[in-house]
Amino acid sequence: MIDIQDFESCETSGQFYGGNAGRKIGLVWRAGDWLVKFPGTTRNLQGSVPSYTTAPVSEWLGSHVYAALGIPVHETVLGIRDGRIVCACRDFTFPDSRLVNFHDLKNSLSDDEPGFTEDASTGSGVVLADVRSAIHRIPVLRSIDGVSDRFWDMFVVDAFIRNIDRNNTNWGVLRNPRGEFSLAPVYDNGNSFNNKRTDSGIERRLANPDLIRQDALDVRSCYVTDRGKPIAPLKYLASGQDEECTKALDRFMERYDPRSFHDLLGSIPSMSHGLTVVPDGFHEYHRRVCDYRYEHAFMEAWRDLHPTVGVPSSPEASVPEPLPDPDPSVLPSSSVPTCFDGPGM
Repeated sequence: MIDIQDFESCETSGQFYGGNAGRKIGLVWRAGDWLVKFPGTTRNLQGSVPSYTTAPVSEWLGSHVYAALGIPVHETVLGIRDGRIVCACRDFTFPDSRLVNFHDLKNSLSDDEPGFTEDASTGSGVVLADVRSAIHRIPVLRSIDGVSDRFWDMFVVDAFIRNIDRNNTNWGVLRNPRGEFSLAPVYDNGNSFNNKRTDSGIERRLANPDLIRQDALDVRSCYVTDRGKPIAPLKYLASGQDEECTKALDRFMERYDPRSFHDLLGSIPSMSHGLTVVPDGFHEYHRRVCDYRYEHAFMEAWRDLHPTVGVPSSPEASVPEPLPDPDPSVLPSSSVPTCFDGPGM
């Protein structure tokens, strides 16, 4: 089990952070600046939702999935502050770098750029073809190696962890005092892993394999086609229509190992410091959902795209018992793995 840190006595850093998904404060911990994310309240949401989301746990878990896949990501630690479970994220701009997000970079393009569906300078534009073009035309991004790979790695991994809040404002580059630019680590993974699922909702899904299937395949993104139609990430990566996306799927399949993910998931305690960290059934629910998504979306897509290549074989111990066919009548602690021991292709 990982240790849940006690941030109650930490001093505030004087730093302030933006965003809409709940309270955020700056703390000093172990001689560094940390952004601390609190669980967001759900009082303005309709339907059956918990009082507070499990976003801090989702931030930690999603970030550790990225790290285990070898993708640079911000450092995250779970802890308590003001009597709540929080996620502390090391401020990767400290001490003197500045984060420039893709929204602002895209805003620098000339609207005379040809081939864009919307004005090229529309920072909030989420037409996928425009985003792809912008990545290859923004001078700052063209000067940095691996930007396109990073974008597609995020597209694929976000689909796996069901991060439905990736957009133009939460990825980008760092500018140092010398005016040099580099890719920022991946950050802002809190809106993943169905973080508004209630205890009763989890219990209901664990009793119904078809609801597990629905949650596994219900993955969304902010991106749209040239005609404004929402792009479903799982269908897009299975289509094989984008070579760079397929290469990112290949990288994921080469590195991901279900057993290591199970260990990572199991390292999250249910209780700590007298507080509930995750609800009952949390571990089993996410194991089933992610295993189904991996086996029936990622594995099947990869197999169809590479019919002449052997399917990656995971260690036998990592493969859970298969879910029954759906009823047609119903619709870091040292114990945490630092990398997935991927099966290879």
